[in-house]
Amino acid sequence: MSIDQVDAAPSVPGAETAADPYSAEWWQSRTAGELRDIIKQGFRLGQAYDCAVAETERRAREAVRRLREAESATERRNAKMRLLVLAAVLVAVVAIGVLDWLAF
Repeated sequence: MSIDQVDAAPSVPGAETAADPYSAEWWQSRTAGELRDIIKQGFRLGQAYDCAVAETERRAREAVRRLREAESATERRNAKMRLLVLAAVLVAVVAIGVLDWLAF
């Protein structure tokens, strides 16, 4: 869909909550394909091009942030598991030591 098609798109009856064209909400509701089409048309679109690039960059930063958070959560979970395994090994070593000491 090109920017011309977006401008010519008929309004949906009863959609009073539709975002104003080119507002932040409007840009956030654009699909990746629509943003790509706007960006492909280049600088001749002026402000629409700049906003499409900015929205694409915002989405990329958000995706990277989500990936980093997921990676951090995985690292914390793995650290907890290592700590539990080490605690279990320590308990086993102490139990064997105590049993060996009591046996003699």
